Amino acid sequence: MQILVDLHLVVFCLLSALAAICAIAHVALKAGSALAWLAATLLCVGMETLVFRYATPTIPGLAAISLLIPFAYFCAGNAIRQSLHLESAGRAQSWIFGGLVGLSLLLLAAGAPVFYQCIPFQLAGVYILYDAIRIQARRQRRGLIDNGLLALSAGSMIGLAIRAPMFPLLVGEPTPFPVMDAATFEGVFLDALGGLTAALAVLVIARIVANVIGVHRHRAEHDDLTGLLNRRTFDERAEGAGAAAGSVVMCDIDRFKAVNDLYGHHVGDDVLQGFARILSRSGGIVGRMGGEEFGILLIDTAPDDAVVIADMIRTEFHRFRHDAIGEQTALSASFGVSDFGQGRSVKTALREADKALYRAKGAGRNRVCQEHSTSSTAVSFMKVA
Repeated sequence: MQILVDLHLVVFCLLSALAAICAIAHVALKAGSALAWLAATLLCVGMETLVFRYATPTIPGLAAISLLIPFAYFCAGNAIRQSLHLESAGRAQSWIFGGLVGLSLLLLAAGAPVFYQCIPFQLAGVYILYDAIRIQARRQRRGLIDNGLLALSAGSMIGLAIRAPMFPLLVGEPTPFPVMDAATFEGVFLDALGGLTAALAVLVIARIVANVIGVHRHRAEHDDLTGLLNRRTFDERAEGAGAAAGSVVMCDIDRFKAVNDLYGHHVGDDVLQGFARILSRSGGIVGRMGGEEFGILLIDTAPDDAVVIADMIRTEFHRFRHDAIGEQTALSASFGVSDFGQGRSVKTALREADKALYRAKGAGRNRVCQEHSTSSTAVSFMKVA
């Protein structure tokens, strides 16, 4: 027994299933609105196939097509933008898009020939894709998935522009450009539409998955409060320095417990974040070692230069003020510096820098203490004049 399968129904069912999966994933993963826009795209494309099969060339069917096709591209453009964390379409773009779609509906209501009626809403799709391409092309750093999305957007825009003059064939109307017969064009159209939509879905989902992995990796490697590397990751980076030479700086905010006790932990958190911002400008690899203690790894930096950097940080932090603390109370930090290389490991340098830090604490705080690799007792101090 021969079973006849309607290709339009198959495409609709597949796209609807993909749309449902995207919508469920959007709710479950809380991965932003990219999946929601992708679900809307797939649903629009799926509905298009049914309208082409069963509702054209009726007036309601043409009206539905005039809305579904441009909004499928509108949703696709937003899915791409959201997955790449790009800015959304502005008000001007939305007005242009809506105006072109509205013009198609007005031409339909006025009884204009299908060839002319379908041009505006297809231009709306071309315009929204062009705008998405323009935003993507402005990105300085693009990975393989990003380049794939850019190529897919460009291909979709070109395909839509090429298809525009032959579009009436899909609804059984004549066209001034009869390049191929209606049956062939419909087959090509369905294949191209299905392929582009599937490729879009795969790449957007891949980009979303990459974003989620990136977020979890960042959280695993960084301190939540300050955004600096956590101790485990800092130690891994330090071990990865290998045979390189350089310096390490260990630093600790002086009397930080008193800040928490007197002004509250929210003020203490602000102070930690302010100190972290200053440290991040050091040019080195910076990590929060725990509490109010931080470390800086300075590759290819001589210990004397590291002392200068540490004292610049000390001076800048000493000028740091918080509204809750007031202008009269100055914050301070102590620093220990040591070097590595030429047979001296980073691990040893960190241990010696930590010792130098506690010497700085014991000598009165708010200063830099340097531990030289050539002598475990050679210590120099810098303090506020």
